Amino acid sequence: MHTNNQKTVTTIIELTPEHFELVAGWLSNSEVNRWLTGEWRDKSATSSMVAMMVRNKRNRAFLVHFDGKPCGLAALADIDNADKTAMVWYFLGDATLSGRGITSDAVRQLAALSFREMGFASLYAWVMEDNGPSESVLRKAGFREVGRIRRATSSRGQQVDRLYFDLVANEVF
Repeated sequence: MHTNNQKTVTTIIELTPEHFELVAGWLSNSEVNRWLTGEWRDKSATSSMVAMMVRNKRNRAFLVHFDGKPCGLAALADIDNADKTAMVWYFLGDATLSGRGITSDAVRQLAALSFREMGFASLYAWVMEDNGPSESVLRKAGFREVGRIRRATSSRGQQVDRLYFDLVANEVF
């Protein structure tokens, strides 16, 4: 849980079935999914798709709440318990709340949970080079840029670079 200067609270809670439809709606929004991997991008998501994602042992998903109201998702994918690493991904489903640091707070909480409770040694994430707000989320959450893969993803019909970021447990805790 995090409280910012305006006495508002951001929390993350494990995603449960009663919120699958809500998350599917957010994932179906082209302003949200355009920044995600090809499996979600430009598609209409269903609660069944969200349920399959949650059931996959290589994923963990958390509903982001702001002042008690669900507003986004922070998740781990490609969980590798043997190597103690996972990929972080996230989105704010309620665009009216953008610019308040909610997603950065949620990613910080997810990192803390990943390192302290799950025992991960590192986390990584990638953003499209033309997604400055997402890059800012990662930097505010303590991630640092570690490289890029050129022309590795499609954004609005053009190939753009993927910028990779990481966070290592002993650098933040």
